[in-house]
Amino acid sequence: MKLETTTISTEKLKGRFYTPEFIVDNILDLSGYHGQTILRKHAIDNSCGDGAFLVAIVNRYCIEFLKYCSDLQSLSEELSNYIHGIEIEEIEHRKCIENLNRTVEQYGLNYVKWDVICADALSVDKYNGKMDFVLGNPPYVRVHNLGNSFDNIKKFSFSKNGMTDLYIVFYEIGLKMLNLSGTLGYITPSSFFNSLAGKYMRSYLVQNNLIDKIVDLKHFQAFTATTYTTITILKNNRKIKTTEYFQFENKNNFPYYVDTLSVDDYYIGNNFYFADRKSLNELNTILSFRVKKDYFAVKNGFATLADSFFIGNFDFDEFTIPVVKASTGKKYKCIFPYSQGKLVPYQELTEELKIKEYYENCKGLLLNRSLERNGDWYGFGRTQGINDVYRCKYSINALIKTPFDLKLIKCDKGVGVYSGLYILTEAKETELREMLFSEDFISYVSLLGKYKNGGYYTFSSKELKNYLEYKYVQRKGFINGQYAIS
Repeated sequence: MKLETTTISTEKLKGRFYTPEFIVDNILDLSGYHGQTILRKHAIDNSCGDGAFLVAIVNRYCIEFLKYCSDLQSLSEELSNYIHGIEIEEIEHRKCIENLNRTVEQYGLNYVKWDVICADALSVDKYNGKMDFVLGNPPYVRVHNLGNSFDNIKKFSFSKNGMTDLYIVFYEIGLKMLNLSGTLGYITPSSFFNSLAGKYMRSYLVQNNLIDKIVDLKHFQAFTATTYTTITILKNNRKIKTTEYFQFENKNNFPYYVDTLSVDDYYIGNNFYFADRKSLNELNTILSFRVKKDYFAVKNGFATLADSFFIGNFDFDEFTIPVVKASTGKKYKCIFPYSQGKLVPYQELTEELKIKEYYENCKGLLLNRSLERNGDWYGFGRTQGINDVYRCKYSINALIKTPFDLKLIKCDKGVGVYSGLYILTEAKETELREMLFSEDFISYVSLLGKYKNGGYYTFSSKELKNYLEYKYVQRKGFINGQYAIS
């Protein structure tokens, strides 16, 4: 029952955030852990923390057992045999046992020999192939925070794409624990929908027809961490080839059904996207759209890796240009030590004493950067955006919620762009504005599922280009065979 925050803290290092009771109940219901069918079925939380899931599981088990049998000794034995847990930390493990004991006291039980072990789930295999239910909230920790545990990560297939999140490995751990007809129900970050780290996992889930239900919590924050989550229900030996898609109703803390989807609906370009089928069909059309001639190029602005040095108000003009901060639309002055796309020799750059003093005073800052290969200490950290300075373009921010959040700024030749994207095109400005300042664009961006704090969404240069090409061709029509859809 753990989730990561975005700051270095105990939560980040250990991945612990406690699961709200309503989330636990939703996962158990969606997984089918209810009614008398749960009796004598093995259930485990393999990162159980202080026991939020196990307490709910035990409560449900006791209620169903006592509906037809009052033998408390038999109930104690069944709880010992069928309820399981793993927790790596001793303090949390002890809390879990205490919480479970308090729970069964309500039903007249004085003692249960709990099969809740204090161990690292990465190294536990005794439950493999035996569980009817794997339920919980796995730890969310980036592997670079795992220290000595990193070596254990390497043996898992779901981590083969390099830098990954621990919760992705816990999907593999959970699936290994399931028996041939078992069900897994997790709440985790939704980043595996489109992250590089989740690529192999996505492919595996699709190839093995495992995805039974998806509940996208979107911007709803179930935890104190700013983390965007999904409830995922996986099942072995599924006969149907569709997935039920739900969204979360935060007023009632309950998932509501949206649509039943095929793999072709939601598995687009090796990523997962979830919405109703009509919206996904349109999204698929845009993301897979190709033209014989490109009408738009969308690129990332400057990456100086030292904006505080290169951008500001200077008391010299030589080797400076106007620059637009795409994220805000504001204009500044930028040191630009380039000529025809190449870095000016340092001696030439610093002929003016004021420039030389400015550089020499900040040399330590500039040296302490991760420079692009062959980059020199006095230039930008990356070369992106440099060659297009003397072309007309439009800067645009990539963090929006409504059309009113868009900042599209026309930049004349000689103006740079940083902190966002820019568009190169021969299309008219009025056409650009009509395509972008629209509910269609907001709908498209929301379907991409890249959630940000405050109800905002973000998008990549490639995703913006695809949208613009599609909408532009749609506006112009298919003329003289110039356009083609892949």
